Amino acid sequence: MNLEKIINNPKMPKHIAFIIDGNGRWAKKRGLPRSLGHKAGFDNLKKQTEFVQELGIKTLSMYCFSKENWNRPKQEVDYLMQLFDQMLDEYKKDYLAKDVKIVISGDMEDERIPSSVRQKAKELMALTKDRQGFVINACINYGGRQEIIKAVNEIIDEGLKNIDDRIFEQHLYTKDLLPLDFIIRTSGEQRTSNFLPWQATYSEWHFPKTYWPSFSKKDLIKALKIYMKRNRRFGAIKG
Repeated sequence: MNLEKIINNPKMPKHIAFIIDGNGRWAKKRGLPRSLGHKAGFDNLKKQTEFVQELGIKTLSMYCFSKENWNRPKQEVDYLMQLFDQMLDEYKKDYLAKDVKIVISGDMEDERIPSSVRQKAKELMALTKDRQGFVINACINYGGRQEIIKAVNEIIDEGLKNIDDRIFEQHLYTKDLLPLDFIIRTSGEQRTSNFLPWQATYSEWHFPKTYWPSFSKKDLIKALKIYMKRNRRFGAIKG
């Protein structure tokens, strides 16, 4: 794996996203409880985050928990919240002394989220808000339609008129992030699942069949090579 050639490719995306899918099916295939699938997915997310940073990609977004995920069994949801609590502790330990910005996209005022998770998320965002290096955007309790409605209501409350894209984007969770270039959804499912619909308007998509806990560094490199072969025209015509 010639990482230097990949890293120096001018077509390398600056902002990529993972829709983390297949943890439960990965566990079921191995005769394991779903909780162990989520734990394996969490461990792989940490590895992939470090690798994305190593590749020189500026921003990583990750779909960790959607608004619709509250419909899952309470035991599973409670376990996921424990993992998020652990994830935030590890982010603080691993990244607080480094030039890493932590963004949490989603409704963190929702009282169904444990208070420790809400507090740790707000604290990390405040402590890292002025960082200019690598950005980790964790989408927790996130819904794309809900984000757009939130933005519209804020604009109405502010009495703004004749808004444009720039003004609208300043009311999104991702207002300070780079444009979203590339989205990878694991497990073979080919749905967007209410993930960053405004931000993904011109993003490239890739749907590997691999379940998330098995998604490797080689799989990411393969996905990036596919992305860099694409001709992104943004509605124009290129030679």
